[in-house]
Amino acid sequence: MARIFWQEDADASLRWGDLKKSGKEYSIEEQGVDGFPELDASDQSLVQMVSDEGVILVGVRDQADGTIGSGWVALNSGLTEEPHGDHSHWRYTSAPQVLTQLIDTNQGNPAHVYHYGKSFVMANDQKNGFTILTAASILGAGEPSQAQAFSEGGSDHITLAVVENKVAYATWISYQGEDSGRVDVVGLAENAGKKYSFRCPTGGLHGAIVNQGKAFFAPADGVCWVDVDLEVDDDPDAVEVHYLSLGTADAEVAENAKSLTSTEGVAGGAQAPKPLRTGAFKALGKYVLCNAGKGEQSKLCIIDASADQPGLIEVPLNVRQDQSVSSSMVFSSASQGPLALMFAESKEKPETDQLWIAELDPNLDGDFSDAQVRAPIAVGPSKLGQHTGHHGAAVLPDGRHIAITNPGSASIWILSLSNSSVIAKLKVEGTPTRLLVQPQG
Repeated sequence: MARIFWQEDADASLRWGDLKKSGKEYSIEEQGVDGFPELDASDQSLVQMVSDEGVILVGVRDQADGTIGSGWVALNSGLTEEPHGDHSHWRYTSAPQVLTQLIDTNQGNPAHVYHYGKSFVMANDQKNGFTILTAASILGAGEPSQAQAFSEGGSDHITLAVVENKVAYATWISYQGEDSGRVDVVGLAENAGKKYSFRCPTGGLHGAIVNQGKAFFAPADGVCWVDVDLEVDDDPDAVEVHYLSLGTADAEVAENAKSLTSTEGVAGGAQAPKPLRTGAFKALGKYVLCNAGKGEQSKLCIIDASADQPGLIEVPLNVRQDQSVSSSMVFSSASQGPLALMFAESKEKPETDQLWIAELDPNLDGDFSDAQVRAPIAVGPSKLGQHTGHHGAAVLPDGRHIAITNPGSASIWILSLSNSSVIAKLKVEGTPTRLLVQPQG
């Protein structure tokens, strides 16, 4: 049915197996990736992994600002595509194997890896910049360093959005000082050498995406957006930064959210409500999606990026107070239309973790304003650390099933999207976390 890759937190390795079905029985044979580097799980970890044209790129980060060893590993999925007009067949021609890798003390300790168009984009946090690779550059490079191109932009814990390989938006995470709220606009390819910066009204930027000609950012308060500058020639002093509130943590004073942007005391000794924020975006069609709030105030936020003045569609999640909601995974399913998947995870009671599925367009008219959530599904436990131990999820190639990982019970489950049922529970070893499915659904 699919080839599944998953990250193993216990030893910072990458595992894989072919998901097979015989009658009603599912099976997967867990295997290691030939040539994958042996990392020290106490000092190093894997970050996001992305794929394009059969090449998978996995980021590597260490716990000492890149001084132990960080960078990336590229591997061949072992699948070959055979196009047949309006569809493709896939042959499982070989086991996956490492193509090349670059792990050293000069890669800037990436925390984020993205896939935009044909580009793999990796944040080099400690180098105040980012690296762009492609499947073609990886396959054609004589040395791994020749596969990547570095650009300066962003700082410390960088999030990125890249548009048409012409311009990149790179964030600074500074909460205070002259770089608070700073976004660097960096020219790429024919725009190389062009660069300027603008600032959002609050700092702590963590999250960036582009959709419908607008670039969206996630500061400490709400969402900010600007019009995309494809030629990288706008006057930085004239960039208009728009603000969209996500509400406040205190529902009773949410009406005041637009005029209050800090938690400093206000007149009469009252405490200003804390503005809600998000930390990551996903795009689907003309919409940008993110999550905000915690516990009972958790919600899925949907923004119509095509609107002249985008507003907010809110879908309450009503998770328990001890749960936090993971960033959404969004896709168009074969039978249920566009969906968003989110895990509600608890560090105190991981055995009570849940999967929430939001039907983004129940009547399939292209309008997400009627989005609704199904009843949550009980899943296996997470195994949360500082940035580890979260559930992973990926849609299978048929578009009708998903695979999820349960880090706390060493298992991969297969779920049906049509009725939210668990149809297979497969045991693996260790602590499985992030998932990638090939071919992608």
